[in-house]
Amino acid sequence: MTIQWIPLIALLVVNFGLDLWLFRKFKRDKKWPRLKSSAHAVLSLVLLTMLIVAIAIPHRTCGNGTFLAIIWMIYIYYTFYVPRYIAAFVWMPTHLKKSGKRTRKVGGIAATVLGIVVFIYMWIGLLFIPYQLNVTRLELEFENLPEEFDGYRIVQFSDLHLGTYNGKTKFVQEVVDSINALNPDLICFTGDLVSRRTDEALPYKDILSKLHARDGVVSIQGNHDEALYFDWPSDKARRADSLALIDLQKEMGWKMLINDHIIVKRDSSEIAVLGTICCHTWPFPRYLNLNDAYADYDTSKRFIVLLQHTSDVWKLDRFYQNRVIMARICDKADLTLTGHTHAMQCMITLFGHSFSPAWFVYEFWGGLYTEGDHKLYVNIGIGMVGMPARLGSAYPEITLITLKKRGGCIVDDKGNRISD
Repeated sequence: MTIQWIPLIALLVVNFGLDLWLFRKFKRDKKWPRLKSSAHAVLSLVLLTMLIVAIAIPHRTCGNGTFLAIIWMIYIYYTFYVPRYIAAFVWMPTHLKKSGKRTRKVGGIAATVLGIVVFIYMWIGLLFIPYQLNVTRLELEFENLPEEFDGYRIVQFSDLHLGTYNGKTKFVQEVVDSINALNPDLICFTGDLVSRRTDEALPYKDILSKLHARDGVVSIQGNHDEALYFDWPSDKARRADSLALIDLQKEMGWKMLINDHIIVKRDSSEIAVLGTICCHTWPFPRYLNLNDAYADYDTSKRFIVLLQHTSDVWKLDRFYQNRVIMARICDKADLTLTGHTHAMQCMITLFGHSFSPAWFVYEFWGGLYTEGDHKLYVNIGIGMVGMPARLGSAYPEITLITLKKRGGCIVDDKGNRISD
């Protein structure tokens, strides 16, 4: 037995204990005890069977349709058990010996209502929220932005995970139409076009080719774009699939920035847009050296926009054999755009403040972060991975960033100068 099976076995034991407790409670009810206990037993058996089937299918070698079926089955399993846990947490204390009949009745009603609400909430996150596109609009001011770029419009989108849609093109077409409607000067994609294999992207090639901006579309690799989540017959086959995805994006007219950069010009002024390899801090560290993408960044006076898939690198220093190989990005790039976190596809927004369990894993998990005059924006992505749902306010996100010169001119929605 491998160690990763231990949490699963522990979960099944706990679930069995909860099922047994609920079964006995239903059997003792005065109203329809046989119907309630029998229905509960049948549902528990069906859910357990579904979970076993999902676990038994080899998910690292199956096709995309089968893989989606696996994660749907696991999520559906949890849509029944999470409400049960929450309801039981409310209901169990009312069954203590000192509790009266009225307390038990009120507790039972409250537990039932709460369980139903959570169940509906999880299914809304499965069927509706993943297709409610949200456009975040930001105006970011910089002291060193050239005046000619005052009002420059950058659209960022990230983590499409095209396998999410299993060949269905309607929502991806909506994403493309929404981006084009924002009239961007530059479109930036910050990684994870697919989840496991390049063939997930093939049905969307023509649609994504229609993205257009004055200075084009630039993209970088995410960790999933390196074909690390499928068991290939050899590492050569894995690398071939990863290279095929790069070629596909080039065929779509996108400019791939893999430790590379472009210079964008307006009259006599320029800004540099850098794209770096996907950097990891765990479990297989891969460090970032900005010189690999832009050899002159140390001496350049250009405004720098950095595209990097993960936000982990923004404030990290790493040393290897007394040599710095990861600079503090927040000190080097004026604007850094990342993705990767998805906000764990679960977010609650109250009174203008957002909360997500991603906070426990990532220091920078979503939204805008500032260090002096340097800024980081973490886009929470469009597609899904891990679970086929987005909960709460974790809507698929497109970000429109308008660059502003601090103390600069006024521009209209199309970036045209109105007055000084």
